[in-house]
Amino acid sequence: MVKKIMSLREHYDFKDRSGTNLGEGDGNFWQLLAQCTVFVQGGAVSRHVTGKLISILREFDLFDASGNQLVAMKEKLVKLIGNEYWVEQNGVELMRIYGNFVEHDYRFEVNKNQVAQVHLRWFTIRDTYGVSITGDVDPRLVIGSVIAIEHEEVTERH
Repeated sequence: MVKKIMSLREHYDFKDRSGTNLGEGDGNFWQLLAQCTVFVQGGAVSRHVTGKLISILREFDLFDASGNQLVAMKEKLVKLIGNEYWVEQNGVELMRIYGNFVEHDYRFEVNKNQVAQVHLRWFTIRDTYGVSITGDVDPRLVIGSVIAIEHEEVTERH
């Protein structure tokens, strides 16, 4: 996942290890309600990521192309070291995300088993995130969660 620099809108390119373009995401996080739409190669809508306007916890909802809610992602309010998020589907916890904001490294777990890992690559011109999905998890949930986490980190820095 590569983030475009110097843009009024958020833009992400999704590529495989060989550099082949798999899709892209466009969002407008500098508005009252944060939103991003992810497109697969060819321009078809794959999913939407939308932030909650009023919420005690920082919360994002992930929707499929038809507008059906896939999951809700929430950030744990108090965490002494790092970040922690959980992903709910129909009110039931589906996945936990543990992060180290210093190293920009995130671990995705389902039932305490690691299913994905995300790491910000250092020394690149554009923000580049390595996303490795190693377990049985919907890739849409991982990519949507990465977009939401990246947005949270950017807004906290500003």
